[in-house]
Amino acid sequence: MRSRWRIYLLFATVMLCGAYSGNVLQSVFAQKMVPPNEVSLCETEELKWQLKQMEKLMQRQQEQIQALRNRIEALSTEPAPITQAEIQHEIKDYIATDEARKKMALGMPAMTTIYTPDEDKFSIGFKSADDDYSLGIGFRLQFRGAYKDRDEDVGRNDTMNMDIRRARLCFGGNIYSKMTHYYVEIDGDSFDLGVRDFYVYWTPLPELNAKIGYFKVPFNQQRMTTSVKLLFQDRAIASEEFDQDRDYGFDIYGKPFDGYLEYHAAMFQGAGEDDEDRGTEDNPDNELMYVFNVRYNPFGKYDNVDETDVKYTEKFKASVAASVVVNPKERDGKFEDTDGLQGVVELSMKYRGFSWHNEYFMRSEEPEHGGESFESSGFFSQAGYFIIPKRLEVAARYSYLDRDKDVSDDIGREYSGGINYYFRPGVHRSKLQADFGHYENSDERGREQTGSENQVRLQYQIVF
Repeated sequence: MRSRWRIYLLFATVMLCGAYSGNVLQSVFAQKMVPPNEVSLCETEELKWQLKQMEKLMQRQQEQIQALRNRIEALSTEPAPITQAEIQHEIKDYIATDEARKKMALGMPAMTTIYTPDEDKFSIGFKSADDDYSLGIGFRLQFRGAYKDRDEDVGRNDTMNMDIRRARLCFGGNIYSKMTHYYVEIDGDSFDLGVRDFYVYWTPLPELNAKIGYFKVPFNQQRMTTSVKLLFQDRAIASEEFDQDRDYGFDIYGKPFDGYLEYHAAMFQGAGEDDEDRGTEDNPDNELMYVFNVRYNPFGKYDNVDETDVKYTEKFKASVAASVVVNPKERDGKFEDTDGLQGVVELSMKYRGFSWHNEYFMRSEEPEHGGESFESSGFFSQAGYFIIPKRLEVAARYSYLDRDKDVSDDIGREYSGGINYYFRPGVHRSKLQADFGHYENSDERGREQTGSENQVRLQYQIVF
């Protein structure tokens, strides 16, 4: 029995070995049957794939090496030291912010930039955290020396003097909201202290604004221009004769159509600031003064509060305007029982340091209860040019004044030339003005009506 099982086991072992040997031989035979070129092709593809993988690996290594180099260079570079002045500047800037003042509970208004009604900066400005309250403070001084060569044939002697022509302290800002503004100006001209302007104005829209108080009558451009920005030291004799100066009143004004158009519609007491010196009542005939003004700027906004082109206008600018006054004043005085009408037409332009401005005046007055009526007229034309842009300017002006067309010997004339030097380029804050004027039948303000005079003036102006 055991022998039989041994035979079966031996037989099975032989069969398994035969099957294994057959499979091995078949595999070897199959390999020998594969063509040689097919084997070579497979190896080439395999090598190419391996080469690509190695190239990608080397590229990543190069990138990592460059990143390490950049990091080492950045760490090795020492930062620039911060100076004490830079630290102080940063601290001051931060303390001036509303956030810092609230955190430190300072309770004081922050320093800020506040602009005058003429769009110039005040020297010092403060505002509340919510911007509803602000205060700006400014000052200007004009110190002048003048020599007058007068006509001795009419008993007038030569004079030489030094004077404070204008000394002004002004305050302004907004109150209650960003649209409600105020302005006050105090003068110490020739050491005669007084209040020059005081008014409140609202600016809800560029096209519609309002002003109430005591201020310049919006009649002619030269009077509306601040004395800081005049081409000459004083206004022309025709302007002095016909302008309406200041008065108590109410003005509605605006600049619609992006500044291409400007207008004023105002009414005033019409008594003038010198009326008290005349010994008369504020409004003796109970008639108010009415003013209508319109201006067209064909090339866009025009800076009509500056007679010069100190800002050096790169694009040509021009402006034409007309105004009419019902019941006008004469030399800032009101006459009783007189119907009056006065008008002015203007033309001005600026371009690359050149400025040219012209005004022509007409006035008619007629007594209400009979009597002779009379008419008067006048004009001036002036031009300036910067021979050194924003620094050195030359100027010339001619003005004509006919006080009464029915009188032949009351004609006044002005011939003036001047030179201005601006210590701070592009602004009027510090400048020196020199001019020479010849006046016939008039003085520099159009007041004298006899004789003639020559005048040489030198004036220094500082604004802060």
